[in-house]
Amino acid sequence: MIARIIACGASFAFFIVSCAAFDTNRAGSGSAGTLPHSLHRVIVRYDKASVDHSLPEQIALLQVEPGVLKAQALPHVGMAVVSLDSSAAAEQLVRKLEQHASSVLAVPDTWVTAFDFGARTAQQRRASPPGACSANPACRMRGLIVGDCCPVADGTMLSCCSSRVQDLLMLRSIHGTFISAGESGTLSQVSAPAASSSVFEISANDDGTVSLRSQSGRYLMADERGDIHATGEQIGNTTKFSITRNTDGTVSVSSSFGLYLTADKSGALAVNRAQALGWEQFTIVDKAAPGQRVGNDPEMSRLWAMQDYGGFDIDVPEAWNIWTGEVGKGITVAIIDTGIDYTHDELKEKMWSNPLEIPDNGIDDDHNGYVDDVHGADFVNEDGDPMDDQMHGTHCAGTIGAVGDNGIGIAGVAWRGVRLMALKFLGASGSGRTSDAIRAIDYAVAQGAKIASNSWGGGGSNSALRAAIAIAEAAGMLFLAAAGNEAANNDMVPNFPANYEIPNVISVASTTREGVLSVFSCFGKSTVHVAAPGSDIYSTVPGNGYASLSGTSMATPHVAGLAALVWMYRPQLSMHQVREIILGSVVQLPALDGKVATGGMINAKNALEAAWAFEPPTPPAHGPRGIEFRDVDRRIGIYGGIVTITAATDESDIDYYKVYFVSGAGFQLEALGGKIPATGEEILTLEINGTFVPPAYAQGLVAISGRASGEMPAVSNSSLPFVELQDFGLPEYGAQWAHFQGDKDLREGFVRGSVKLCRAKNEASVEKYNIYWHSFNGSRGAFIGSVPAAGYQEPLCSGETCANITAVPIHNGGYRYSHGPYDNFERAKITLSGPGSVRITRFETEHYYDSLSIGGTRLSGNLTKNLPLTVDLPAGPLTIQWMSDESLPGNGWSFELFQTGSTAELELDTSAWQGPGIDVLSAYGKNELVGAAMFAEVVDYTSQMPVSSAFVPQAISLSGTGVSSNSIHGTALITPAPDAADGNIGFYQVCLANSGGHCVSEQWSKNTSESNASAMLEVTIPPTSVPDGATKLIARAGNEHGLSYGFASADLSDLSDLRRLGSANVDDEIKPVAVAGATAHEEESAAAVAHADAWPLQHKKEQQQVLWVAEPETSVSARGSQHGRVRSAVSISGLAPGAATLPAARAAVEQAVAAELPGAAEKGSVRVTRVSASSGQEREALRLVKFEVDVEVPTGAPLLALDRVEARLILLASGGHALSVFQASLANELRNAQLLAQSSAELGQVQVTAPHHLSPKMLLAASAQASESEDNSGDRRLRGNGVGA
Repeated sequence: MIARIIACGASFAFFIVSCAAFDTNRAGSGSAGTLPHSLHRVIVRYDKASVDHSLPEQIALLQVEPGVLKAQALPHVGMAVVSLDSSAAAEQLVRKLEQHASSVLAVPDTWVTAFDFGARTAQQRRASPPGACSANPACRMRGLIVGDCCPVADGTMLSCCSSRVQDLLMLRSIHGTFISAGESGTLSQVSAPAASSSVFEISANDDGTVSLRSQSGRYLMADERGDIHATGEQIGNTTKFSITRNTDGTVSVSSSFGLYLTADKSGALAVNRAQALGWEQFTIVDKAAPGQRVGNDPEMSRLWAMQDYGGFDIDVPEAWNIWTGEVGKGITVAIIDTGIDYTHDELKEKMWSNPLEIPDNGIDDDHNGYVDDVHGADFVNEDGDPMDDQMHGTHCAGTIGAVGDNGIGIAGVAWRGVRLMALKFLGASGSGRTSDAIRAIDYAVAQGAKIASNSWGGGGSNSALRAAIAIAEAAGMLFLAAAGNEAANNDMVPNFPANYEIPNVISVASTTREGVLSVFSCFGKSTVHVAAPGSDIYSTVPGNGYASLSGTSMATPHVAGLAALVWMYRPQLSMHQVREIILGSVVQLPALDGKVATGGMINAKNALEAAWAFEPPTPPAHGPRGIEFRDVDRRIGIYGGIVTITAATDESDIDYYKVYFVSGAGFQLEALGGKIPATGEEILTLEINGTFVPPAYAQGLVAISGRASGEMPAVSNSSLPFVELQDFGLPEYGAQWAHFQGDKDLREGFVRGSVKLCRAKNEASVEKYNIYWHSFNGSRGAFIGSVPAAGYQEPLCSGETCANITAVPIHNGGYRYSHGPYDNFERAKITLSGPGSVRITRFETEHYYDSLSIGGTRLSGNLTKNLPLTVDLPAGPLTIQWMSDESLPGNGWSFELFQTGSTAELELDTSAWQGPGIDVLSAYGKNELVGAAMFAEVVDYTSQMPVSSAFVPQAISLSGTGVSSNSIHGTALITPAPDAADGNIGFYQVCLANSGGHCVSEQWSKNTSESNASAMLEVTIPPTSVPDGATKLIARAGNEHGLSYGFASADLSDLSDLRRLGSANVDDEIKPVAVAGATAHEEESAAAVAHADAWPLQHKKEQQQVLWVAEPETSVSARGSQHGRVRSAVSISGLAPGAATLPAARAAVEQAVAAELPGAAEKGSVRVTRVSASSGQEREALRLVKFEVDVEVPTGAPLLALDRVEARLILLASGGHALSVFQASLANELRNAQLLAQSSAELGQVQVTAPHHLSPKMLLAASAQASESEDNSGDRRLRGNGVGA
C-alpha cells in the first residue's frame, strides 16, 4: 500500500489504498535512466557533499541489494530512487540502510491525494490601499516610511500617491452593437465603438453593485419606468446596477428595481425586462485605462483575476504598464504537474527547449536518461514526452505564461520572456509518486529552472521530498506550493509540500472574485503565506482549448507568473529577494486577516513597484553592425557552422557580444554559445562546439552587445543585426520505388498518366518528393511536380523485448507480429504511422497488469472469445506498446498490422514525351537526396502497341464461386479502368496465376467493343483444377497487338470478416478499480466525474465520536523542542466494549508502535494524544477505533532521528510485512491486557495513516490555535483523568 500525490485543482480527503488497486500508470517504455514500473520504491538520501563524486559507486552497491530491479541516481539533489520487486525487499532495504554509514536516510516512496472545492461565499469589499507611506508596500521597499512620499525622487507615482486606477470597458450587445452615450446623456446602439462615447468607467460599490460613468463624467441611471440615460451627477439608488455572469461568458445588467437592461434590434435601449434572455446578454470588452496596458486577446474579459471591476484582481494591466518582459534574458519556470500541451497555440512559442537534445531522433543526446526530452520529461511513463493527458498542467501553464497580445485567447501573467518547462509526474488520473516529484525537482535543478510551480500536495510528509526542496533552495530555486483544497487549517493539519518550512517555499491560498477566501481553500495564519485568485479561473487546456477551473492549483500559477515577471524586471535579484518582494507587496484583505501569514493577496503592480527600488540593468548604447551564419550540417533540424559578427564602431561601453535565438514573433529565446569578448577586432566569430539544435519556433539569430550592468534586448524587429536560420538538411531516406502507371494518350510523342511512388520508410526528414524528366542524354530534365510527405513511417520496434518478438511480412503488404510465453518486466514499443488496422488473432496475458496498448486502445487478459478482433488506427504517428509486470506471465499474443498511405500519386497532364523515364528525389527545403533518386520508365504508347498499363482492369471478383484447395468454378466479374473506352481494348483475359503474375492454367477470354469497354464484364470459369503454384485469379486487357503488362488480381484464399473495435475497450480489458471504502454509488459517480474533469469524487468523511483527549501540555517547547514530532494514527477493530478509553489500551498501542521504531525507544517517546471511533455501528467490536499517536526523539538525538521514525511509520502505512508484524505485536499486547472482544479474542482490521512531521513552530502555532478554539467553544470533552482513566 502506498499513499499518493494528486493535483490540487480538485480532490478528496486523505486515505490509504492498496498499491495493486490503484497503480494505473504501469505502462510505458524505459530508457537508460528510467525506472522499471515497479510498485515498490525506496528513496535513498545521501550527504550530498560527501557523495558528489562517489554517487555512481553508491548506486552500484544499491543495485546488488536483494530484490533491487533498478537504482537511478539523482545527482543534483544527492539522492537515488530504487525500484524493488516486493514490499518485503523495500522494507529490508530501509532497515539495512538505517545502519549504513554512507546513506543519510532510506525513505519508502509515498503518494498523497488531491482535494475538492466548493462554491463562492458572500461578497466582501477590499479596503483601498492606505495612503500613508509606512503602510504602502512600494514605499516601504524604498525606505520611505515617514510623511508624504509622493512622488518619489524620479517622479514615479506610487500606488499610495493616488486612488486606484478605474477600470474602463465597453458593452457589446448580442446584435454586435455597442452601447454609446451622447453628450446630452442619450444612450444608443452603434455598430462601431468610439473612444469618446462607447467607453465607460466602472466602479464597485460597497453593497456589491456597480456604477457606470460615461466619458462626459455622468453616471448611467435607470428609473422605475425603464428609461435609461447617462445624466447622473452622483452615485445613488438609480445609478446602481447588478452584474449577473452567464454561463456562456456574457453578463446581464439589472437596475436597483430588479429589471434587466435590454437592447432590441431597432437600436433602442431600456431597463424593463423581468428575465435575462438573448437581448439582455452583453459582452464586456475591457479597455486599458490610463496607467494600464492590455493586449488584443479577445478573452481578456474572462480573466477576472488579472483585471476586474470588482476590485479584487491582482492589478496585472497596471503591472504590464510598467513591464511585460519584452526585453531581457527571460526566465525558466518548471511546471511540475500533469505535463503541458506544448502544441497549444498559446503555449508552443513559450516552451523551454533543451539545448542539448536533438528532437525526434530516438537518442538520449544529453545523456540524462531521457530520450528526446526537448520540452521537459515524463516521469510517469518514463520518457521524454511530457504531453498533458489530463488538463491540469496545461491550465496552470496558461495562467503563468500564455502568449499575450497575439489576437487569440488569453494572456498569462508573464506573457513575454518566460520559458515553460514541462515536468510530468502526475498521471491522467491526477495522481503521482513522491519519488517522481523528486526526480522532477532534480531535473529542474539540473536545467537551471529558477521557479517551480507546484499545484499538488496533501497527505503525509516525506523527508526525502523536504530535503530535495531544500537542495533546490541552495540552487536558487523559488518553490511555489498550493496550500490545498480541504478547507482545513494547515497550522493544525499540515499539507505537504506547502507546509515544509524551507526559505524558498511560498504556500498559496485561494481567493474568489468577491475578495474572500475560497470555500475550498486551506489556510493557516503561520503556515500559509499569501493568497491569490483561484476560483473560476479561465485558462488553456489541451487541444487548443480553454476552460475554467477552481482550486489552490489555479491560485499558485498566478504567484509563479508574478515571480517570473518580477525576476525578469530585475534579473540581478536573488531568489530570497524575489520572495520578499512578493510577500511584502500584498494588498491587505479583511477576509484574509488571521488566515494567511501576510494577511493579504498578491498584487502585481505593487510587486513591480517594490522591485523598482533595485537598480535596473543598463545595457550598452552601441550594438554590433552585422551577423552572418550558414548551416553546413546535412542533418535535418541540426545546425553547424560559424557565426560571424561585425563589431560595433564604438566599443567604449561594450564588454562582450552574444547571440540569441529569436522566434517568428520576435521573442527572445535561448542564447547560442557563450560570451564573445569585445577585443577591438572588426570581425568576430562564434565557433560552435559541434552542432546545435535551435529551440522550437526559432526563426533566426540576433547579435547583441552587453556589459556587467546589462545586455541589449534581443528582438528581431529592432535595429540589431538579424540573420534567418536556413537549415541545410538532407533527407535521410528516399522513395522506395516509383512507377509510371501507363500512358493514357495514345498519340505518338505525347504522354499522360499518373506517377505512383512508395514513400520513404521514415519521412521524418522528408518534406516532399520532387519529380523530374530523365532526359534522353541521361541528365536531369524538366521539373514535373512535387508530392508532399505525409509523415509515413514503417513499423520499427525498440526495447529489449523486441528480440523475442517475431515480425514477418504477409500478403497485402502487412506484417505479422507474434510473441509466445513471456517473462516479467518486458517492454517493447513499435512506432509507426496511421491510418491502418491491427487484427489480433491470439491474446492471452495476465489480466490488468500485462497489456498491449494499440494507439488509444489498451488490451489485457484472455481475449480468446473475442477473436479475431480488429483495432482501427487513426492517421498520424502511433505507438504499439507491450509491457508485463513482475508477477504472472501468460502465453502471449499475435496480431497482423496493415498500414495505408504508404504510396502516393502525382498526375502527369498531357505533355510531350521528354525522355525514357522520370526521376523521383526526396527533398527537404531546397536540398534533394540525389544519391537515392528513383527512376521510373515512361513508355509512349500508341494505338499500334499492346494495351497500356493505364487501362488495366480496376478489380476482379468471384461470384457464385466454389473454391477449394484443388478446384475452382464460377463467374469472374471484371471492373474495367475508368478510361477503358480510350484504351484500344479488344478483349479481357482471365487465368489462374502464381505469385509472380504468370498464368499457370487455361485462359478464359471475353471480347469487347469500344461501346461497352467501360461496362462490367462477366467471364465464366468452368470447373477447373487449381494447378500447383496458383495463388490468385488475374485479369488482363488485350488487343490485336498483345496483352497489358499489368493486371487485376484476387487471392484464392478465403477471407474472414473482421470484428471492429475502434478505440473502445473490450469486455476483458481493464475494468474500473473500486476505491477502498467506496460504495457502489460512489464508484459509479467517481467514474462519471473522472470522465468529466478527471478528478476523483470526494469521499464522504465518516463521522467520528471523540472518546478521550490527552491533557494539554503546559509547555509545548518542553517536548520535541529540538526536532518537533511525527504524528500518525492507528485504527483498529475488535476491541471489547469500553476498552478504547482504558489506559491499558493506550499503553498497548504505544508499546506496539515503539517496538517498530528504529533504535531503543525511550519511555514516553510514543504518546497517544486522542482516541475516537466511527459512529453509527451496531456492534461495539466492529467499531473502528482511532488512536492518534505522537512520536518524539530524545533531546540531543541526531538531526535525522525523527526522519528515521517518519520512514518507519511510512512503512507501516504502506502495509505488507511491516504492518503484519505490527498487527501481531499489537494483538498480543491487547490480548494480554484482556482488551479484545470476547467473541473472537482476535484483533480485527488494523490501519496506520501516513505520518506528518510537525516542526516546533507548527506545534506552537497549533497549540495556540487549539487553546483559542477551546476557550471560544467551551469544550467539555473527556481529558486526562476522565472516564476510563
